[in-house]
Amino acid sequence: MSRRYPGLGGMMKEMFKDNPEEYRKPEDIDAEIASEEAALADEEDPDKVVDVIPVGSEREKEELLNAEETLRDLRFGIVVLSAVFLPIMFLVDPHWRFAAGIAIGCVLALFLIQKIYQSVSVAVMLDPAGASRYARKQVLIRYFITFAVLAATMYFGGLGMGAGTILAAFTIKPAAYFQPWFRKLRRRFFGVRV
Repeated sequence: MSRRYPGLGGMMKEMFKDNPEEYRKPEDIDAEIASEEAALADEEDPDKVVDVIPVGSEREKEELLNAEETLRDLRFGIVVLSAVFLPIMFLVDPHWRFAAGIAIGCVLALFLIQKIYQSVSVAVMLDPAGASRYARKQVLIRYFITFAVLAATMYFGGLGMGAGTILAAFTIKPAAYFQPWFRKLRRRFFGVRV
């Protein structure tokens, strides 16, 4: 009787023992393969240059001005966000160490954002393999500088100065997230250019 009625477990084994591709119609399989190939053909190669900006054109000048203004927005955002952390110094003893750490971290963040801007400006001029190597090298240099500054402030200034440096150095990411807001704020207080 068990041969004739294998039970639920036997039915599941029977159901999935064969390849499900065998039960599909050949024309359905061909149509699916053709649609996948068409989708792959429509995708753009990420290494392929699709938009070339002519050298000396008005568009190049606009792109450069926009990049420089974005850099100014990021600098402004880093300074503002670093200043936001200054009231914490009244909770730390001695106060001056935390404030010095905030100043050191702010200078470090401004230096790092400038290095990022320079490395991106150089990397876009290189071929993809050279740009990748150059970008990796620049990232390692930035990490080394960051850890060296953090270690020096912790060693010479103690935990308060190190905490201030870390807080101010990590303002790069929030400044980048809120860059459009900082652009509006900077234009409101300082006009078009700072």
